Amino acid sequence: MTLLKLLAAGTTALTMLATPALAEYPEKPIKVIVPWGAGGDSDLTTRVWADAMEEVLGVPVAVINKVGGTGVVGTTEVANAKPDGYTLLNAGLSNVQVTPNFAQVPYDFNSFTPIVKLSSVPLGLLVKADSPYQDFAGFVAGAKEHTLTQGSWGAASSGTILASIIADQADYQVNYVHANTTAESMVSLIGGHIDSAVSFPPAFEPHLKSGAARLLAVNTASDAYPEVPSFADLGIRGDFEGWSGIFAPKDVPQEVVDTLIEASTKAMQDPKVIEAFGNIGATVDFRHGQEWVDDMRQTYGIMTDAAAKMSD
Repeated sequence: MTLLKLLAAGTTALTMLATPALAEYPEKPIKVIVPWGAGGDSDLTTRVWADAMEEVLGVPVAVINKVGGTGVVGTTEVANAKPDGYTLLNAGLSNVQVTPNFAQVPYDFNSFTPIVKLSSVPLGLLVKADSPYQDFAGFVAGAKEHTLTQGSWGAASSGTILASIIADQADYQVNYVHANTTAESMVSLIGGHIDSAVSFPPAFEPHLKSGAARLLAVNTASDAYPEVPSFADLGIRGDFEGWSGIFAPKDVPQEVVDTLIEASTKAMQDPKVIEAFGNIGATVDFRHGQEWVDDMRQTYGIMTDAAAKMSD
């Protein structure tokens, strides 16, 4: 070997030693911020997904509840996090589509990179089992005659906004009582502290099964609630559905997105995951990609328009 080739070989070896090898994602634990308290639909669906992802990825996936500001505290933390894929967000209608339009917050939809949608849950309107209001028509009549209270989870939350749209179309008013989570709101209802509540199945199903609550109306008619009318059946226009998904901070590398989508695809096909979602009243609604993102942007625009009308 000539001196020139020896020098070239030595330079190449030194360069390889000086340049650290790029680690494959993930090489350390991942944390997922749920900006709501424990026990709600977002928390429960995220925990099922996280447990399954641990098996697929081979690293811990820790779910951390960061409650405050109707989801703003935890959501803001992820918006400001390093975009390396190790801090993720439980995203949903409330914190990434409704709140940025109806409240002054330090982030918007463009502050994040959507990864996957996990599930959808229908909004329901409930009263306590011994309530004098046997059906939706009776509840509307009662709300027009008396000042009734209704539990939700924040003034700028999806629950309150959707409930307000329903009330406006049905021509009644209620006084909202805000809790940190849908689960807390249901506890207040069963305890007799409020007259009604809007909630999602993971929070209201246990109370239906125990006979403590009555479901007056739900977003979509289904075999799960055969005698309960949908809002559409009652002449209410719109889609009143919550959803749970996973977002990352803006500018996360595409290889991270691809890895999380591939792992999530495997995790969400696991029969144990599908069964677990069913047990908490959530429907697996797995989506990712541009079409899903475009649909979310459309809904975001609808919320922007609704907020503008409400501020007039």
